[in-house]
Amino acid sequence: MKVLAVCLALFAASLAQVDYEGYHLVNVVPETPEQVEWLLYLDGKDGIDFLKSTHQVGNAAEIIIPKDQVSRTYYLFSKTNMRYFTASTNVADDLKRNFLMRNDKPKVFNINDFNTFEDILAGLDDFVARCPSGASCTLEDIGDTVEGRPIRLLKITKPGDRKIVWFDSAIHAREWLAPATNLKLLDVIISQQDSNAVSLFNKYDFYFVIIMNPDGYVYSWQDSDTRLWRKNRSPNVGSSCVGTDLNRNYDANWLSDGTSTNPCSFTYGGTSAASEKETQAAQNYLRSIGSRVLSLTSIHTTAEMILIPYGHTDDNGECVIPADHQKQMSAANAFADAIENTFSTSWKRGTACLTIYPASGATMDYAYDKAGITYAFTPELRGPGFDPPASAIQLSFQEVWNGVVATIAKIEELESMN
Repeated sequence: MKVLAVCLALFAASLAQVDYEGYHLVNVVPETPEQVEWLLYLDGKDGIDFLKSTHQVGNAAEIIIPKDQVSRTYYLFSKTNMRYFTASTNVADDLKRNFLMRNDKPKVFNINDFNTFEDILAGLDDFVARCPSGASCTLEDIGDTVEGRPIRLLKITKPGDRKIVWFDSAIHAREWLAPATNLKLLDVIISQQDSNAVSLFNKYDFYFVIIMNPDGYVYSWQDSDTRLWRKNRSPNVGSSCVGTDLNRNYDANWLSDGTSTNPCSFTYGGTSAASEKETQAAQNYLRSIGSRVLSLTSIHTTAEMILIPYGHTDDNGECVIPADHQKQMSAANAFADAIENTFSTSWKRGTACLTIYPASGATMDYAYDKAGITYAFTPELRGPGFDPPASAIQLSFQEVWNGVVATIAKIEELESMN
């Protein structure tokens, strides 16, 4: 514990944000509870960026280390007997290489590739034009951003009093695989060529928000230095640092766990609960439809997990378990098991607090607590990292779609028992 205390003290100061030149990408595997504790302390600190966090012994984390912290961090790894592997010694080169490759491609919507915000909006128009026979496909802006971009919802509905299946993605700007996967989910419902899609659309309406954080997503496409941007782009009064982590800003135990009060932090929670326009828009809309929502899936990357409420702890530091936990867990198990059975991968499942780390103010916790949506999920999709190749999109879709089909079937079974 003495070594741990020294490590924490060395990292106590805030680290300045710089570009990714000379940054290292490191895979770290904690083998003791003390090592897990140290990594959890680093997670979210300015300058130390976790692409994949860990909450358990034996689970690997992926960390980007600033160049001025590399020597010290490796020294501390050695002192704490931390097992690690350096995947890259210059993250900037990797990002520039991928950025240049993407810029060589024509900028048109492609369901099998990553798309700019503008191309996604154009793609949504095309989806509406392909609306299934007997259905209504409509676009609705549930709000806008500080830079004036729309938060656009596509609704696929049929007449009648039908439950809603909701999907959203890209609340964290850099998680490009999330909206790419979400677009494929939208496509399978619109196309109605899959027997499961036909069966589900015969019973439920489907709502899709592909980009929950438009300003941040656009910024992540600007150049290689902005590729790993996470927050929105709202100015912070009194600080030169921009942005709030929208998935720490919801009015659901706001600021209680895993949230920074430092505007320069990747996990800055904002000046108050729902201080951000994007959060306000989502909260208002979810409350208005909450009683009709069968399930809400807020898609993230990258950890291969299915997370359910809650993310926060009680006054004793214990993870809080909701009243509907058993039902939620049964549905989450169905989701994760179906994903595992697709490509023989391994997916963890459980409350966010117990499975990944304590974190308050998230979409799914608000959906459950304030909008009355019992089945709220956060899938953390496959990797590698936040900049995977386009070939990951179809694989991600296949396993997530199987998970969606299985979890809705399980929810129907659970609700039939009431």
